Amino acid sequence: PMEQQARPAQPLVEMRDIRVAFGGVHAVDGVSIDLYPGEVVALVGGNGAGKTTLIKTLSGAHKADSGELLLDGTPVSINNPRDARELGVETIYQTLALADNIDAPSNIFLGRELRTRFGTLDDTAMESATRELMSRLNPRFQNFKVPVASLSGGQRQSVAIARAVHFNARVLIMDEPTAALGPAETEEVRQLIRQLRQEGLGIFL
Repeated sequence: PMEQQARPAQPLVEMRDIRVAFGGVHAVDGVSIDLYPGEVVALVGGNGAGKTTLIKTLSGAHKADSGELLLDGTPVSINNPRDARELGVETIYQTLALADNIDAPSNIFLGRELRTRFGTLDDTAMESATRELMSRLNPRFQNFKVPVASLSGGQRQSVAIARAVHFNARVLIMDEPTAALGPAETEEVRQLIRQLRQEGLGIFL
C-alpha cells in the first residue's frame, strides 16, 4: 500500500456545484470535487454518467451552465483549452494527439521549438531537455530518435505526459490512459502516475 502523505490544507482544484444540461437532460447535476496536490482522483461510472462532461468543464472544452471552479482557492473562468493550459491544467486524451512522424523531443516541443541563435531548430537542446525529463519520469524510456509511431503504447503515453509536465502542468486530466494497453504497458503508466504524484501534481483519471 502507498504511504499516506499529509494532505495539504489547500486543494489544487475545487469544483463546486457544477451543473451541465443538454436540452432537458442533466448530464452533470450539482457535482462538487476537490483535488489536492499529489492526489489521484478516479471518476468511475457507466457510459453516459457524465464523467467526460464534468471533466470538459475543467479542461475548457465545455462551459458549465452553473457552478464554480477554483484553482489554489481562487475562482477562475476557463472558457477554452488555452485558458486551462495557461492555468496549468493539461488534458491527455486517449488519442494522445501526438505527431506520429516525428520523434519524442520534436513532439514535446511541438509549436514551442527551441532555436539556436541562428534561428535554426536546436535539436541537441531539445533532445537534451527530453532526456533529462524522461530520466525523471520514465527512466526506461530510451527511444529518443525514432518516430513516435514506432513506440509502444506505454512509451507514447510517456511522451504525452512529458509534454504536459514540461510546460508546467499542475493538474493532469488523463482520459482512460490504459484502455488500449497490455499489462506491462499498464504498469509503465502506473509508475508514471506514481512519479507525478510524488512531484505534487493532481491527477484526474
